[in-house]
Amino acid sequence: MNSNPEGPAEGQAPPPEPPPGSPYGGQPVPPESPQQTQPPGMPYGAPQAAPYGTPQATPYGAPPMAPYGAPTLAPKKPGNGLAVAGFVLGLLGFLGSFVPVLNIGGIIMGIVGLVLAIVGLSKAKNTGTGKGLALAGVILGALAVVIGIVINVAFASVFKDAVDDATGTTVVAPGGSGASADAGLGSTRDNPAPLGSAVTGDGWTVTINSVAKVEEDSFGSKAAEGSVLLLVNLTATYDGDDPQGSTPWASVNFVTADGTTVDSLDASTLFVAEDSFDSMTTLYAGGSTAGDRILEVPADGWEQGVLAVSPDMLSDDTFVAVK
Repeated sequence: MNSNPEGPAEGQAPPPEPPPGSPYGGQPVPPESPQQTQPPGMPYGAPQAAPYGTPQATPYGAPPMAPYGAPTLAPKKPGNGLAVAGFVLGLLGFLGSFVPVLNIGGIIMGIVGLVLAIVGLSKAKNTGTGKGLALAGVILGALAVVIGIVINVAFASVFKDAVDDATGTTVVAPGGSGASADAGLGSTRDNPAPLGSAVTGDGWTVTINSVAKVEEDSFGSKAAEGSVLLLVNLTATYDGDDPQGSTPWASVNFVTADGTTVDSLDASTLFVAEDSFDSMTTLYAGGSTAGDRILEVPADGWEQGVLAVSPDMLSDDTFVAVK
């Protein structure tokens, strides 16, 4: 029996010796990491700088920092939507201002664009953006309004002249060789053309040859009480050049002294003249037709009334005396 308590038992191998530098009963000491190595001269526990090139941690809640050497972005300037809208509307209004009548929409867009551009120009003084677009919008919007108005006025004048040419009439008094010297002859009830005058308009010439009072029509029908029958004889000549010809749509109505118009539809019954005017025949250039029409008019003061004669459906009325 081994009496040495510290030595190995008899027949047992001695324990291995600890490696050099292992304190505390031979337990191995873990190696120090590079981060835990304290540089000389730095107090224990002080924060250590990361090695060069190691990304730095960003504190919580702080915006990320741009990498070293990255370009710095300038702050974005606020936009000017009013200037853009004013320019677009002004441009559309300007482009649409050249079409007569339809350019009313262009004028409206020009006005709206002009207002928006002016407001946008005021905003550009504060923001520094959109000044060029705003100025362009002001110019285009103003041009759209001015051009649109001028074109519409010119178009209205041309259209009026065209309508006057299409619906206007001329009067040649009996014995005249051309248009009457009195340009206003027949244009009003106070200055009626005399019987026998030729009224020309829209490719037709209508002449009122005579007006006579009759007692009855070809069927023996008489006027209602308080009325008389007037037999109007007229001739219609086609002056147009339509190769298919045209039909005479001349109208003849009676206008009383107090200004009331009386036509054939106002009669108490349908009166038919013996030699009735044929408005359904087709006439060619130079052709003419003649006949009678009967009008039932008030008996009181019919001599002071006048006839309203229109050579064609769209022609103006020309006033012709009945006596």
